[in-house]
This record gives sequence, structure tokens and C-alpha cells, in this order.
Amino acid sequence: MVRWAASAYREVMTSTPYDQDDLLKFLVEYGVALGSGDLEAVTESLAYPSVVVEAVRSLVVPDAEAARDRLGSMLAAYREQGLVAAVPEVRAVEQVGDALLWVDVRWSYKDENASEATAERVRYLLRRGRDTFELCVVVPVEA
Repeated sequence: MVRWAASAYREVMTSTPYDQDDLLKFLVEYGVALGSGDLEAVTESLAYPSVVVEAVRSLVVPDAEAARDRLGSMLAAYREQGLVAAVPEVRAVEQVGDALLWVDVRWSYKDENASEATAERVRYLLRRGRDTFELCVVVPVEA
């Protein structure tokens, strides 16, 4: 089940030039790709170049080949941990321009019993493109 945090929902509903359903559809499809280990679908969700910004480093992902190299081991690790689904909960959305959104998402990673095995928060800078959204900047949020 996809969750939309109530405060984010109220904030976004007041002035939303983008379609909330489109945003949720993108995140759900991205979560399905993460949970199933679909490397091609994950890499198709990225803009190129894209940037991952962590506390100690920034990583530029110049193209799909580099993304496959970097993300393949991450998806394999999810599967090794028994994680089979990634369910998004939108915590906040900030419109940054006509085509840009900062989106704060809590991911609930589920095991085969649909129990939450782990969770993480990530902020994304999304750009509207290719009839959907694409991930431009990925910022893991430390707990």
C-alpha cells in the first residue's frame, strides 16, 4: 500500500501544477523495480547525468552504463537480505520550478511475509520529462 503523509498531502493539494497521481505512479513503479531487482527499470528512472549526494561524498552518474555498474550490487544486496518490495510514503513535496520537485520519501522495504524489514528516507530532485518523472539528484537522509 502506498502512503501519502497527511501533512505533505495538504501542503501539495493547495497549489499543485503537477499531477499527484503521476508522482505516486512514478514512485510506485520505481519501488516495484527496486523490490524486484529490475536493474533496467531502475536505470530508466534516472536522468543523466544524475548525482547522489551523501554526507561524505558526491557521486556523479554520467550514463545508464555507469548506473548499472553502481546499482547492480545494491539491488543484489536487497535480494540477499530477503527484501522483495519497496513501498513509498511521500513525506513532503516542494515545487522548485515548473518541472522540478523536491520529494521526501520514506521507503519501507518488505520481506516475503510483507513485514517491514528495514526502512530509509531519501530526498529526490525530480524533473518532469519523458512523460513521467526522472531522478536528477538522490540524497539519502540519515536517521
